[in-house]
Amino acid sequence: MSQYKAVVFDIGGVVAQSPLAGIAKYEKKHGIPVKYIDANIAARNDSGGAFQRMERGELHPPKFYAIFGAELSEPGNIEVYKKYLKLKGRPIPDLPKEGYKIDGEELFHMMMGEAKNLDPLVVNAIKKLNASGKFKVAALTNNYQPAEGADKDESILSSDSHSPQAVNLRELFHEFVESSKTGMRKPNPKIYQHTCDLIGVKLEESIFLDDIGTNLKAAKKLGMATIQVNIGESRKAIQQLEKLTGLSLIDDSKL
Repeated sequence: MSQYKAVVFDIGGVVAQSPLAGIAKYEKKHGIPVKYIDANIAARNDSGGAFQRMERGELHPPKFYAIFGAELSEPGNIEVYKKYLKLKGRPIPDLPKEGYKIDGEELFHMMMGEAKNLDPLVVNAIKKLNASGKFKVAALTNNYQPAEGADKDESILSSDSHSPQAVNLRELFHEFVESSKTGMRKPNPKIYQHTCDLIGVKLEESIFLDDIGTNLKAAKKLGMATIQVNIGESRKAIQQLEKLTGLSLIDDSKL
């Protein structure tokens, strides 16, 4: 019998495809070094960057697009990227002193475009967890609120998505916790505690799946069991989840 009582899933990068794939496509399209944008978004985690403010519901499109693009276009981002490469032990290529011009709106739409497709293997595992009746299943996502009065937003990561796919997805979870509605975002410890409180379990009774190491590190520090879902490796992650839950969660005949 498993010691765990709940499983908490990130959405983008776990249940749906990763927005990081959209960043990679933007970098390739515009001749920007690999991980340049991701490194500079992550570097603003504790300094109130536009992306972080947007995910807390403090900043909305279209104003967000302009600030997001301006931040990522700052010349100082070159030094941030160099530090990232040094930390990873990677060679530093020749880089323009003026940095790179980033279109915030184009980049964001490419990111969200990748996140619109669900991973059938993960969705199937969630359904099996629910069918077992042994676990509470929650979603914990850093997402965003669309602009007020904007046209219907179909993105899985929009708090106001009315697409059939998004509506059906939300119905799979006992609780669907959104950064843009709580005013907190991962890796803030309070949002993990908030999620577990909603489903009535202790942090140490929960398993958390995410694609971002920083989010997993914060959860693990609180006592949650963690599973990292790398791009293209959801099967490996669900196999780890099978070991922790004691359930068979992969049905190859349906995939």
